[in-house]
Amino acid sequence: DSLDLSAIKNERIRTDALVNYPDFIVFDIDPYIYSGNEKAGAEPELNRQAFRKAGEFALHVKEIMDSLSLAAFIKTSGKTGLHIFVPIIRKYDYAAVRAFAGTVSKFLAQKYPDEITVEWAVEKRTGKIFMDFNQNARGKNIASIYSPRIAPNAPVSVPLAWDEVTKVYPTDFDLLNVPDRLQKKGDLWAKLLESKRDLSEALKKV
Repeated sequence: DSLDLSAIKNERIRTDALVNYPDFIVFDIDPYIYSGNEKAGAEPELNRQAFRKAGEFALHVKEIMDSLSLAAFIKTSGKTGLHIFVPIIRKYDYAAVRAFAGTVSKFLAQKYPDEITVEWAVEKRTGKIFMDFNQNARGKNIASIYSPRIAPNAPVSVPLAWDEVTKVYPTDFDLLNVPDRLQKKGDLWAKLLESKRDLSEALKKV
């Protein structure tokens, strides 16, 4: 049988759209505020001051997304930080989405230079909130919602309501109590895919 070249071409186009055009913008909010108990060279451990500060700046990201008419969903990372997912119509590739996330992150770093950084060098992150917009790349890994993490008491990466952000702590959620939370609150990310917005108008404003 002869090869159907048009079918192969269409399949390649479809595959390209699936793997190179993301459904989400991701903001990884990672506090580099140390407790003071870490060993030399260790990553910052979970501490309330750092997590509270991460929550404050997560709310700043939410304000910006609101101003751009983009929906934003937040969850604990299950460790020290927070993840914000902004669902978008699959129209722009990773480079464009990463550039958008970078613009927002750099804007916050310029506005709050003593508290936020986008610098990769650990020594330049120390004492600040690191906005890792480079998570917006094909092949990058990030904990999914309801993922248990490798840490004492098996904390879980849990979706939050925005009014919970400054009231909760990552260790509030573990393998034992998350089922009860789900039963009481439902899945706070249930409408994530229904909330996709076109990024085109937002790109004109940033």
